[in-house]
Amino acid sequence: MAKYVQWIEHKGVKILFVNGRGLPEPEYVAAFEELRQEILRERCNAPTLIDLTDTSMTQKTKDKAKEVAEANKAMGLPDAPSAVVGLSKLAKMVAQFLTPGTHYFDTVDQAKEWLAKEAGKRG
Repeated sequence: MAKYVQWIEHKGVKILFVNGRGLPEPEYVAAFEELRQEILRERCNAPTLIDLTDTSMTQKTKDKAKEVAEANKAMGLPDAPSAVVGLSKLAKMVAQFLTPGTHYFDTVDQAKEWLAKEAGKRG
């Protein structure tokens, strides 16, 4: 069983959940490696929810997140809805500029609702 990544279900939609809440840099990097490995194992790019509440962004953490995104593209996986929770307003503004396809929410429940709705639109 993975330490940071798990499958959850919301309104019949399987969501890949990354619990990065409060993680220091080394564990954050480990969590994103688990995410990369799960995506490789499943060979699918499912709706993804990442909780980064009380987590500090560093160059290493940004690089690891970018590595995961590049691995998805290299496998030819279609973009799936992704949601992030727990960023400050300033961090959200910066992140939206850097990752325009990702959506940012204040709570996990808001993110799950949006992911379920988006997955339903995509069939």
